[in-house]
Amino acid sequence: MTRKLDHKKREEQDSTRTPLEYYIHDEAAALRFEIVGNLTGPAVASVAQAWRTAHSVLHGRGVVVGLMAFADADESGCDLLLSWHRSGARIIARSPESRKLAEGVVGAPVPMPAPRSAWRRRVRDFLRRRSTAAAMRLA
Repeated sequence: MTRKLDHKKREEQDSTRTPLEYYIHDEAAALRFEIVGNLTGPAVASVAQAWRTAHSVLHGRGVVVGLMAFADADESGCDLLLSWHRSGARIIARSPESRKLAEGVVGAPVPMPAPRSAWRRRVRDFLRRRSTAAAMRLA
């Protein structure tokens, strides 16, 4: 049984920076943090507090941190990323830019998810077209 809770936090930052949003997915196998934006400013403290709270209830599950649109980190953001890495969290970058920055902070390779296979996309699109055509014939 998979239990899933999603939480969204948004901190207002100056308009020249990508605002930080994070999502927490509490799943049976792992706790996933999805970080969208830059680990800068006062929003980092909010993420760090969520991490401390979540870490206290892991009960042996792993932690996965996904980085999207991650292009900047201030000192507290770097410290948080490094603490995730040192505690054994699996850090995954969703873009080459995020990967480069994260590797510079943690000093270790950061994987990127494998690209989706083109044949799966073609099959999915075919099935959608087919089901739409069948629905139109019935209407």
